[in-house]
Amino acid sequence: MSLEPCKVCGVLNSSEEEICLSCGFPTKGRKRPLIFQVAAVVLVLAFLIPLIATLINLIKPQQKQLPTNTKTSLNL
Repeated sequence: MSLEPCKVCGVLNSSEEEICLSCGFPTKGRKRPLIFQVAAVVLVLAFLIPLIATLINLIKPQQKQLPTNTKTSLNL
């Protein structure tokens, strides 16, 4: 039997305890279902990809487009 600190409050609890005696948090941690982990990754990517694309467009130098119908100074 060893003492392990709680991941939330830091109080030392027995390794055999199922919950922290101080705050009630499970000592083994709460495991999230895989669907929540996948959903979190998808949401992060949904926000990061447009943000990165916008930053790249702002950083790259703007190219000036020349008008195609320009008059020349030499009129014959």
